[in-house]
Amino acid sequence: MFKVLNWHIEDKVGYLEINNPPSNPMDSAFFEEFYWWRTEIVEKEDIGSIIIHGKGRHFSSGAVLDDLLGIIARSYHDTNDIKKISEFLNKNSQIFFSLKDLKIPVIAAIRGVCLGSALELALCADYIICGEKAVLGLPETTFGLIPGCTGTYVLPRVVGKALATEIILSGKTFSPIEAFEWEIIQKIVPSKQVLNKAVEVAKKLSANFSPELKII
Repeated sequence: MFKVLNWHIEDKVGYLEINNPPSNPMDSAFFEEFYWWRTEIVEKEDIGSIIIHGKGRHFSSGAVLDDLLGIIARSYHDTNDIKKISEFLNKNSQIFFSLKDLKIPVIAAIRGVCLGSALELALCADYIICGEKAVLGLPETTFGLIPGCTGTYVLPRVVGKALATEIILSGKTFSPIEAFEWEIIQKIVPSKQVLNKAVEVAKKLSANFSPELKII
């Protein structure tokens, strides 16, 4: 069914795993499969919560730069229309943000690196639990780009315009402690406990959750 994603359900908790180790980069196959999972699969399942995590040591290193630039270049070459590039980016942005339309809590369980599009995906979850040694950031501006999958929209609503501008324009990575102080994440735990703690959170949240509790 999937090549880049793994999806399974256990005790009414749905587990979506980014399965492209060691760093679980988000290539074009990831975005296609995520779109399919979100539009065709997840809402048909009888589940009370969802946990999104990466296989192995890392959540995800984010979008594959060469892959992304190639898609943008081909899109512009084929259409000579900058709006078509925006449509491609908007599709990915909208499908990430549509996690907010689900009527159940979505938890992002982060270990290792969580950069660029990966952090944008996590920001669209309802609760982020983070390993103590994780590395987070939106480095797109260091490549001459901007965060294109909700980062410029969601982050200012979480941390405020000034801090979001600094995070985005600097492109610097930051620690879980900083992310917790900025209220980007909700919990820090030892790295080996991330998934187990995420399951605890998922079950607690699903017990009393209502769609009105979705933030942003």
